Amino acid sequence: MIKHIVLWKLDDSYSKTEKEMHIHNMQKELLGLKGKITALKAISVYTNDKRAAENNYDLILDTEFDSLDDLNTYQVHPDHQAVVESIGPIKKNRAAIDFEI
Repeated sequence: MIKHIVLWKLDDSYSKTEKEMHIHNMQKELLGLKGKITALKAISVYTNDKRAAENNYDLILDTEFDSLDDLNTYQVHPDHQAVVESIGPIKKNRAAIDFEI
């Protein structure tokens, strides 16, 4: 089993309201991949607690795949690519890690 975890920090130029809207939309888009990509076995999306430090990352994606091949299939899938394109312009930083469990 392969875990693919991604963290995003949104651009600092957004107001609090704009940032919350973007985070909500990202959650919706990412969770919308469930059931659309058969290689994707599990998906969870979490946001930084409003009481936590603002310099923390804003959103985390936690996904599971049976194999690295399945992860690669997911990464090039058109539905995933649409989400990538949507997130690209609003993110400041992205960090990712893939590991076997």
